[in-house]
Amino acid sequence: MKTDTKIAILIRHYNPSGGGAERYAVELTKQLATQFEVHLFSQTIEKGESNSSSDITFHNVPQYLKRPRYLNQLLFSWSTRRATEGKFDIVHSHDMVIHANVYTLHVPCVKTRWSEAEGWRKWLRWLNTIISPRKLAYLWLEKVQITPKAGKQLIAVSEYLTRNIVMNYPETVGKITIAYPGIHPNNNPHLKLRTADQPFRLLAVANDFKRKGVQRVIDAMEQLNQPDIQLTIAGSGNPNSLRIPSSLQKNIQFLGSVKSLNEIYQAADCLIHPTLVDTYGMVALEAMSYHLPVIVSNKNYCGFSEHLSESNALLLTDPTDSKEIAKKINLLYTDRELSSKIASNGFDKSQTINWDKTLRQTLVAYNLILKEQKNAKRNYCTR
Repeated sequence: MKTDTKIAILIRHYNPSGGGAERYAVELTKQLATQFEVHLFSQTIEKGESNSSSDITFHNVPQYLKRPRYLNQLLFSWSTRRATEGKFDIVHSHDMVIHANVYTLHVPCVKTRWSEAEGWRKWLRWLNTIISPRKLAYLWLEKVQITPKAGKQLIAVSEYLTRNIVMNYPETVGKITIAYPGIHPNNNPHLKLRTADQPFRLLAVANDFKRKGVQRVIDAMEQLNQPDIQLTIAGSGNPNSLRIPSSLQKNIQFLGSVKSLNEIYQAADCLIHPTLVDTYGMVALEAMSYHLPVIVSNKNYCGFSEHLSESNALLLTDPTDSKEIAKKINLLYTDRELSSKIASNGFDKSQTINWDKTLRQTLVAYNLILKEQKNAKRNYCTR
């Protein structure tokens, strides 16, 4: 049964086929709408079968300009503040704004570039920042968003991201709830088996080819020189940014941005994800739920890998090393028994990480906010 609590969800792009933050926001919003009166505020709203809901009230936020992006971010914060202030019990943002009660944080802190710099580079970076309205705007938005205060709760999508936040803002220690992304449990526990006469189909999902290591996968395929290893790349990255040898031109397929990965997962034999930075890595979790063995960067690069072992995934020590990537691909390509074992163990692992748990952890933060509001109201009434 729904409560009469009113929730406002803020995200600039509400899109189930977008990046991890967008897909997370779509799924969590649908979960929240089963319990609360939910209003979604966004500049672009992609509604379809997978994310439409009669339980969600959608509000288009004006997009006065797309560029520069930092001005659009500031205007989104200003517009949503005007639209929600004093009208909702909880304002929950997946974006940079200055007025929410709950913030779900999806990406490493902007301040990281300054925190990790050392010596003269640190001073040079700060001096360069002083003359950059863009950098100053993002740093200010982030500081207001993250700095703890009464009536605010922070949620991070992984331990990896939590460590990054604490490194940049030590005052947040012990004040961050973790709510992992999830999946919808798969009711088909049957493994698909590749026969000897079928090609070995690798799948890479990436909107940023460089950061997700797509070139390294292509380099590994060139080293292996196996004509029946094929690569499908889904995502909005630019194919012209990649170096593709003529010998591999016929083995690589670009799908571009896709609305649903379900059929693509089902057509693949392995997910390859040598990411350099992923606060979680939803694509690896989703692939496991489709019985795909996964090759993925270790926990120093990918938050989801913190919960994996060599029994349920092949973990890359160095995702920039194409020789190591080639070795891992060859293991699954030549050893179908190992591939099936990892796929089976990975599937079992994936079924323990679902959106119900994401909702429950989010409600921990909500309940703290609502309790605080109730106590403040009680104290006001007894004055």
